[in-house]
Amino acid sequence: MPSIVRLRARPWSALAASLGLAALVLLARPALAHHGWGSYDADKPMTVEATIDEVAIGNPHGSLFLVHGGKRWEIVLAPPSRMNARGATTQVVAKGRPVKVYGYPRRDGTAEIRAEWIEIDGKRYELR
Repeated sequence: MPSIVRLRARPWSALAASLGLAALVLLARPALAHHGWGSYDADKPMTVEATIDEVAIGNPHGSLFLVHGGKRWEIVLAPPSRMNARGATTQVVAKGRPVKVYGYPRRDGTAEIRAEWIEIDGKRYELR
């Protein structure tokens, strides 16, 4: 007759495993939010001039939004530390200001540009 083996679960081990998994998810979140530059078409550079509609500065990089050609474009900027080091502060890159953007559009047709540089009030800010 086969014997029955009973396994006792340790109540704390399940909690520890759950907390460990939650910590891994939270730590990986910034890396998952960042996307590679391969999704942009460097063979089709474009220049867009419009008024800044919205600004979102944060890591891993900032964005500004503008309306051009009937579309609302997201302009992917550099990380905040690089923006500040190059003088493109939140006082300069602000809603309502005219901007000229040079960069690369997404390959999939999404209204998004990876900016190489932006120009505000005649001053060019290199982002890469």
